[in-house]
Amino acid sequence: MKNYPLILASASPRRQDLLRRCGVDFTVQSVDIEELTGAGDIALVPEINARNKALAVAAANPGCWVLGADTMIIFENRAIGKPADMAEAFALLKSFSGRTHEVITGMALLNKEEDIAEVWSCKSEVKFKKLSDAVIKEYLECVPVLDKAGAYAIQDHGELIVERFSGEMENIIGMPLKKLQLLLKKYSIGGNLVRK
Repeated sequence: MKNYPLILASASPRRQDLLRRCGVDFTVQSVDIEELTGAGDIALVPEINARNKALAVAAANPGCWVLGADTMIIFENRAIGKPADMAEAFALLKSFSGRTHEVITGMALLNKEEDIAEVWSCKSEVKFKKLSDAVIKEYLECVPVLDKAGAYAIQDHGELIVERFSGEMENIIGMPLKKLQLLLKKYSIGGNLVRK
């Protein structure tokens, strides 16, 4: 198989940092698609969105590997997105107080020229501490949350709000790495720089 370049179909700085941890060379090409939010089986939506993002970039870059990702928080059987403002961010964190929610990230790794499509998802659970209004306000003052689904980032002062989690922390941040690293190695993606 030829040594195709890798494109990350995401402008997310968190995903870029996580992909750098894999030790591969890549470029970034953000894509603006209409994302699904909850039609049908809500747990499948992140995979569909990740695939659609990767397909949109792959259409213009057939001689490349394209990696798409989409993260969704599911709480009380509904999808939770990014807060519109700080009042909504406060309300979201208050609703999570003392409770557990799921974080699902869909992933898609495509190569149109080789006709390869790997699509998968990863699920984690996050249990929040019982949060006082003062703790929520403190968290919102030290972490920019308006660009984050669920109005939090576990890697940024997560100890203030998170009691425990199960599954890959990288999934909660926005890109699970375990299976991705196996696929990067399997297909020799990124100049064979994949760390063991």
